[in-house]
Amino acid sequence: LCKPLHYNVIMNRSVCAQLSMVSWSVGVMVGLGQTNYVFSLSYCGPNRINHFFCDIPPLLTLACGATSMNAIAVYMVAVLFITVPFLLILTSYVYIIISILRMPSAEGRR
Repeated sequence: LCKPLHYNVIMNRSVCAQLSMVSWSVGVMVGLGQTNYVFSLSYCGPNRINHFFCDIPPLLTLACGATSMNAIAVYMVAVLFITVPFLLILTSYVYIIISILRMPSAEGRR
């Protein structure tokens, strides 16, 4: 972002593929981890949830036993995977603003 003329050198096919593979891998691991976690719970009572899709918090309400720590863990994972990308995006915008403010002329900033 701070070196726009070097973009084609820095962001080549290899880097783009690596970024894609990392994001897909993390998404698959989180999805498989949560699916494994939901299947490890024991369920009793009604087996119907009042939702269009099976999300983890409604499934936790169907599980037997105390699931408060499990719910906290699910929310912590969600916050982590929302907060980290948001902070990375925010950091990139800060670098853009700093680069613009370091330009000596007003016409260059524009």
